[in-house]
Amino acid sequence: MNDHKQQPLTAISSLSLVAISILLIPQAVKTHRYNRCVDVQIQMREAINAQGQRSPGKLNYLKAIEHCEGR
Repeated sequence: MNDHKQQPLTAISSLSLVAISILLIPQAVKTHRYNRCVDVQIQMREAINAQGQRSPGKLNYLKAIEHCEGR
């Protein structure tokens, strides 16, 4: 491939990667906030009804998911 054709293709592919990265930022932020919400909810529920468990327990986990999904 000669150099004149390679430069535009390189620029287009680089711009495509940047555009994809920018478009993924909102989803990454949403997922990060959701994960933080679940973690905080589990910690709060463990503090309220601690029964000597080290793991969050299935019910606490499900309630945390329910809360963070807005149900």
